[in-house]
Amino acid sequence: MAPRSLPASVGQRLLGIIDHYRADHGALNCPLLCRVTGDVDLAALEAALTGLTARHEALRTTFAGRGPRLSQLVHDPRPVALRVVDLRGEPDPHAAADAAVTAELATRVDVAQWPTRATAWRVTDHEVVLCFTMHHLVTDAWSCGLLFEELRALYARQRGLPAELPPVRWQYGQFVTWQEQRLAGDDLERQREFWRTQLTGLRLPRLPYREPPPGATPGVLGGDLDAEVAGAMRELARRHRMTLFTVALAVYYAVLHRVTGQGDLAVASLFANRTRPEIQRTVGFCANMVVLRTRLPPFATFESLLRATHATTAAAFANQEQPYQAVPTGSANLGGRVDDVVFQMMAELAHRVHVGGTEFELLVPEAIGSRFGTELAVAPRGDGLRVLLFHTPRLAPADAERLLDGYLTVARAAVAEPGAPLSALLRR
Repeated sequence: MAPRSLPASVGQRLLGIIDHYRADHGALNCPLLCRVTGDVDLAALEAALTGLTARHEALRTTFAGRGPRLSQLVHDPRPVALRVVDLRGEPDPHAAADAAVTAELATRVDVAQWPTRATAWRVTDHEVVLCFTMHHLVTDAWSCGLLFEELRALYARQRGLPAELPPVRWQYGQFVTWQEQRLAGDDLERQREFWRTQLTGLRLPRLPYREPPPGATPGVLGGDLDAEVAGAMRELARRHRMTLFTVALAVYYAVLHRVTGQGDLAVASLFANRTRPEIQRTVGFCANMVVLRTRLPPFATFESLLRATHATTAAAFANQEQPYQAVPTGSANLGGRVDDVVFQMMAELAHRVHVGGTEFELLVPEAIGSRFGTELAVAPRGDGLRVLLFHTPRLAPADAERLLDGYLTVARAAVAEPGAPLSALLRR
């Protein structure tokens, strides 16, 4: 049958513009990357991936046009071809797998042809690295969590094991129809007014950007907060009845305040935008970017900054259905793109799960880079937290290192003395 044509969502149209102008690398790749160990059945993995694409229309959707004219073409289910590469003969199979994954993540998905590709690298007789690479137009972080869960269930079924798989209530096209109806009506006027107020007079954090030297490339740095510090951050969130996201964002505000001297700080973040129960199990790009603008209280302690940050995130959560990009504000020059400074918090998932004699471990793909200017991402890793800083070439490597080290240092100090004056914490 011929593919079924549907309009693109607001978020997809914006991503489509980015894809058009950054088509030479994999910045818009969004992979499901996992290590599979034990009794690994590659045929069952391939069949499970085929089941995923049959279950979710987004995973078999291609695109035509761009920008406002971008449209989705939904295809009938087809088998997924899992490319298998045997690395067991390499001198260092694990290093070879790391290099292969890096190359895979840097290779653009041609979403006009097909939105996904699947590769498995056999590292040892009992270890496989699986990468299901998707274009960001058909998925988001929430969707990747769903797919990790459903991949395991479908794999279990292929191995003859019982596994529950809840129904998909809305396919992505139904979400787009609902979103168009919402944006065309008056229901979101309150949200539009909220974003007009949030954006008016906003200035971006003045990071120490430079004119990058010839040949400079984007970079990524990583650091870790151990289980003790991560546990203290979670406990601080529980005590104040807020999320770990809020605590981690407050640390970022504190560091940005130290670097820029600004007390009115705004960073962008992607919120899931899944307030309706029908889209809890929908795979697709449902997320909306929101602007998280917080003013530091006078003579702030970390705890007072936490309360201000909580108010910011709660208000943004309540208004996440209205894309801020679609709100005219008449605002003065912001000093750059609103999405130039970004904060992301990855969901706390069960990263290691056993399916019979096979273990699935979800991996954080650090090599993929970022499509934003400076992005700080916090990802649960075991009982600790992995902190990644993706940065533009305009940020010198030394300044990027100071920004990341500052985050780790302030996080440790803040949970040790949350009631201390912020000025004292930032001197450490």
